[in-house]
Amino acid sequence: MTSRAAIDGDGNAPAHTHTAHGDAQRQALTRVAFLLIAEGGLERFRTREVAKRGGVNIATLHYYFPSKEDLIRSVVDYLSTEFATRRAPYPEPGGDPLTELRRELSDSLYQLREFPEIFLASFELFVRAAHDPAIRVIMQEMDAHWHEYVVSYMSEGARQGVFRADLDPAVAAWELIAIIKGTILQLTVSPKDFPIERIHTEIERWFTGIARLAHHE
Repeated sequence: MTSRAAIDGDGNAPAHTHTAHGDAQRQALTRVAFLLIAEGGLERFRTREVAKRGGVNIATLHYYFPSKEDLIRSVVDYLSTEFATRRAPYPEPGGDPLTELRRELSDSLYQLREFPEIFLASFELFVRAAHDPAIRVIMQEMDAHWHEYVVSYMSEGARQGVFRADLDPAVAAWELIAIIKGTILQLTVSPKDFPIERIHTEIERWFTGIARLAHHE
């Protein structure tokens, strides 16, 4: 965080910003920015609107987030936390690689149903990343963390014989990430016509080589 003095909504400089209040203010502004991106996309995203809805002046916003990219990075961190913590209720205990795969798939559907804004904001940022190098780097970092997590249980599953012996964990992780993004996008467009349960069954078969008779939600 920059060392220059912060300015609060009344034009006064608070003495310390590395406080619970400062952290709460930063988080609140991040959530406002996230909701604005989810509601109207990046084309209508304005830092002044973030400040207005957050109840601060623009100088305060720029203290916490010196640039628009800093604010977007904070939004991406917020999204990463939401994806990691908003998990579906699941009947099987976690821990083994196959359960992790099943939970990964179930979580995406649960998040789409219960908190669709995180996908609206994410897809908006991914689309803009194609034309904005700064946002591209931020989104690549988020994907890299996701990929690292998936590789960890794919590798362990291959070692245990749960997944196919010829599985390349690094490639399989990118395949799964691409599939999840694509299925969520398709469900957003045509939820009634997309056979998501059958697709999840096929995904599991691809990685394990074993057909399932029933799909666990």
